[in-house]
Amino acid sequence: MEWVISIVVMLSLVGSVMWIKPSPRERMQSQIRLHARALGFIVQIATIETPRAKGEMDVERKRLPAYRILRSDLSRDEKDQWNSWQAFRVENVANQGLPSQWSWKRGEGVLTSEQCQMLSAVIESLPESVFALESSPMHFTVYWRESGGPEVLDQIKAAIEPVLKAKF
Repeated sequence: MEWVISIVVMLSLVGSVMWIKPSPRERMQSQIRLHARALGFIVQIATIETPRAKGEMDVERKRLPAYRILRSDLSRDEKDQWNSWQAFRVENVANQGLPSQWSWKRGEGVLTSEQCQMLSAVIESLPESVFALESSPMHFTVYWRESGGPEVLDQIKAAIEPVLKAKF
């Protein structure tokens, strides 16, 4: 009987330790988010409302990690004249100037044709796991599903650099 109690206590202790130990997915997220901090991103979990997809009646709300880069290089005049926009990986009729399978939630028609061409090139170079992009005078945000490792985040950072430098 003493052995049975000892075994039950040991299994209980091992179970508690295994419950506290982070899963492989949690370890990967932690590694990606630490790398994001080193690249200058601020990571937050955000709820976003997507544009309605073709054939859908309602918009969809999603909770996704938002990788934000603060815009500290803008003058007061640039901030005052800023045109904010949001683009999503959703097929919709509001897709002027964007690649197929992408559409505007906000900001359709506010960018110049050169800016739209640059944005399209950026979008084409992003991994499939990037769901949305947002630009405001405060920050540039990439909504990403965190699939892949830190090397995918490096790819995202390199892809969005032209937009950050062009300030739109």
